[in-house]
Amino acid sequence: MSWQDISISIITFLLAVMLLPQLDDVIRRGAVVNFFTAFFTSFLAFLLTFIFATLGLWTATIGQTTVATVWLLLAYFSIRNIRDTQYPNQPVFIVAWDHLGVWVMGLSFSITRLLQKGMKRG
Repeated sequence: MSWQDISISIITFLLAVMLLPQLDDVIRRGAVVNFFTAFFTSFLAFLLTFIFATLGLWTATIGQTTVATVWLLLAYFSIRNIRDTQYPNQPVFIVAWDHLGVWVMGLSFSITRLLQKGMKRG
């Protein structure tokens, strides 16, 4: 076990612990985080898990898996909370698909606005 493995493990476990109050809010109080931000953060964290595993950083792999799982739970419970309040009797997948369109439009708007600002300066 290398010092890098231990360091990454400590940092990732701390990241997971820092997310627990947010997860509690989402599960118990019906709070919502942006589904796609949480989902893609989870996806990228699982990708880091794979990278750590290929490097043989096994404790870092466990820590990163924990962080990725918490992000995935945040995504799931957030979309479930949205479904329960705004789309009763709809499957979670339908709600997620609907919000994908909103997320893509928001992302497109943000990128367009940044490009417009960049072109005005140039």
